[in-house]
Amino acid sequence: MLITIYHYRIKDSGKANRVLSKMSRSVNMVWNFCKQTQQEALKNKSVKLIEDKKSGEKASIPYFLTKFEMNNLVSGSSKELELHSQTVQFVSEEYITRRKQFKTLLRWRGKKSLGWVPFKSSAIKIHNGKISYNKNEFSFWNSRELPEDAKIKTGSFCQDKSGHWYLNVAFESQQIGIKREDHKKIGIDIGIKTLATCSNGEKIERPNLRKNALAKMRYLKRCQKFAQRKQSKSKKYHSLPKAKQERKLHVKVANIRQDYLHKESTKIVKKCSLIVVGDVPCKFMNRNKKLSGISLDSGIGMFKNMLKYKAVRAASIYKEISERDSTRTCSKCSEILPRIGLGVRTWTCEKCNTIHDRDVNASINILNAYKNMFPIGHDRPTRTKKN
Repeated sequence: MLITIYHYRIKDSGKANRVLSKMSRSVNMVWNFCKQTQQEALKNKSVKLIEDKKSGEKASIPYFLTKFEMNNLVSGSSKELELHSQTVQFVSEEYITRRKQFKTLLRWRGKKSLGWVPFKSSAIKIHNGKISYNKNEFSFWNSRELPEDAKIKTGSFCQDKSGHWYLNVAFESQQIGIKREDHKKIGIDIGIKTLATCSNGEKIERPNLRKNALAKMRYLKRCQKFAQRKQSKSKKYHSLPKAKQERKLHVKVANIRQDYLHKESTKIVKKCSLIVVGDVPCKFMNRNKKLSGISLDSGIGMFKNMLKYKAVRAASIYKEISERDSTRTCSKCSEILPRIGLGVRTWTCEKCNTIHDRDVNASINILNAYKNMFPIGHDRPTRTKKN
C-alpha cells in the first residue's frame, strides 16, 4: 500500500477565502496556546520525574508536555474556534511532534504566516468536486479523481505565497503506480551546465527559469524599495501591488520548475529498472555563492527525491553512490587523469586514446561502479585458473 498526496486548487474567490482565512487564524490561536502553555510549564516546573515500570528506576527529564496532556488542555474549544474537534487535536499533536523533531521551543504563528488548516479523515467528506468540512462546503478543481480503493488518512487546507488556497489529501491505495515501458539500466550524473547527464548519452537541460525571470524580479524589487521609502507605515509594505506581483512571480516560477522536473523524472522511471545517481552534496552546493543560484534554480534536490519515490511506485531500483573521481576516470581502461577544472568539458585518455565527454563519462562510471560493486577507478580483479 502506497501513501500518496493529491494537490487540488480550491475555488477561493469570495466567501470561501474569508472562511478559510478565519479558520487559519483559529489554528494559529491553538498553536500559540500550545507554545505558551509549554513555556509556562518550563518556567513553573523545569523538571519532572519518570519511572521505568520494569526496572523501577527513576529519572528526571525536562518538563515537556505529552500529546495526551496537551489534548486535554485544548479539548472543548472547537465550537468557540469554529473548527472541527479533530483539527484542534491534530494541531496540538503536530506541535508536540515538531518539538521532538526539531527544537524544544518552536516559533509563534503570526498574522503574516501562510494559512494552514489540518484535518483527519473523519472530519471531511469529498463528493463531486466538493469537500464538506465543519458544516462548510468548498468547491475545488478536480484535476484527477481519487482511486476507488483510496483510504484517506489526513489532509489540510494550505495557502501559498500568492494567497491561493489548496486542498492536500493524503490517502493509501494499491492502484497508484507507474507502468514501466522498458527495463534499461542507467547511470545519472547531476551537473551544473546540464541538470542531468545519462549513461546512454542523453542530456537533460536545466529549466533556466532564473535567467528568464531575474530581470523582472529585480525590477519589482526596486519598485518595492522605492515604494517602501514613500510609505509612512512599514506595516503596509506587504500589501503593496508590486510586492504582490513579486510573490506571484515566485510562485509561477516554482510551479514551472516543479512541472518540468515531474515530466523529466517520469520519463526516466518509465524506461529504467535500475537508476544509479551520484551523491551530489546539495547542501554544500546551496551554501556556495557561485553555485547556489544554479543549484536552487535547477531543483537538484527535488529532482533526486522525485526519482526516488517514483522508482518505488514503478518497482524499480534507485541507488545513490559516491561519484568521487568519476569525471577524470576513463570508463574503458580505468586510467585516472590528473585533476581538471570545470571549464574542461572533453578530454582524451593518455592510455587508450579515447575521447570522453566529461559528464557522459562520469555517468558511465557511476553505473559501472554499482554493477561491479567497486569504487570508481578501481580495476576489477580477474580470476586465475589453478594448475
